[in-house]
Amino acid sequence: MKYFPRRIILALWLMLFALSGLVFAAGNLPGGGKLGPRIERPSGGVPEKGGMLKQQTVDREKGGRLKNLSAPVRVLLGLLVPGLPQFFEGKVRSYGYFAVEGVGVAGLVLLTSEGSSKEKRYINLARAARGNFIYPGLRNNPGESVDPMLTGFGEYYEDLLKWPSSGDFDNDPSLEGVQPETDPRTYNGHQWEIARINNYSTTNGGVPVPASPAEVQAALEAYMNKVYPSQYNWDWTGLDDENDRYHRIFDKSEAAYRQRSTFAAILFANHLVSALDVLIAERINSNSYLKASNLQMHFEMHTSPAEPNGLPFPAVKFSRQF
Repeated sequence: MKYFPRRIILALWLMLFALSGLVFAAGNLPGGGKLGPRIERPSGGVPEKGGMLKQQTVDREKGGRLKNLSAPVRVLLGLLVPGLPQFFEGKVRSYGYFAVEGVGVAGLVLLTSEGSSKEKRYINLARAARGNFIYPGLRNNPGESVDPMLTGFGEYYEDLLKWPSSGDFDNDPSLEGVQPETDPRTYNGHQWEIARINNYSTTNGGVPVPASPAEVQAALEAYMNKVYPSQYNWDWTGLDDENDRYHRIFDKSEAAYRQRSTFAAILFANHLVSALDVLIAERINSNSYLKASNLQMHFEMHTSPAEPNGLPFPAVKFSRQF
């Protein structure tokens, strides 16, 4: 739920770099083209007048390493590795794609690491609250089995924020079956109160009362589906400092995970814009009217002049060659 596993991130980047290497290797094969414009010095030592400009023109016409790849493959490559098709074509804006990708990946990795680190810290504090539950005199059943080293599940750690105590899972183990917690100030007691309200059909002085044994059984099943097993019981009594630290660290961990979604959105937009950029160059700019007018359309990432440090957004740019 909260993690982008580091192994998955590493595997994806290794795959992207391997794909980049294959494209470079393809460019070194006969007919593979060259990386950007390159000028050959004539054997005479000094280029003839206009020779350098002529060579640059020839190189531009030859295109980059991706010249021999089909348009769908180039679009796919732009989607997988933003800026790579533009880089092979010698376009300066490729470095913009690389920069956005680097910032996005760095932010994603750093925030994931920060959120994970703080998550481990508040999990350790939760173990203190579980161990405190069986402290003599705090609960009805001080001998009840509680395992502080369990990891928790579902919304367990959110519930530790909201409730000072879980209450007993079974209020009286000496009786047959489960006797639900009755103190509504605890998590389990609150769940039992809700179960009775939802399943008991009659009341006595405003208190829910079962009309049949079937309603008691239905309420008990609802209680069992909501509360945590006895091994997860907790109690913050006497642990005010630990409880305060638990709240602070939990909030910081969640904030890091929320901020991570911003960088994930930047990465998604960067991949999408890079692919659309290639698509526009391949399809739209080949339009006869645009060619006759010397117009070109570019799809680039821009930031608002009013917020230069804000998130980049995709924008369409027109240029004209004279």
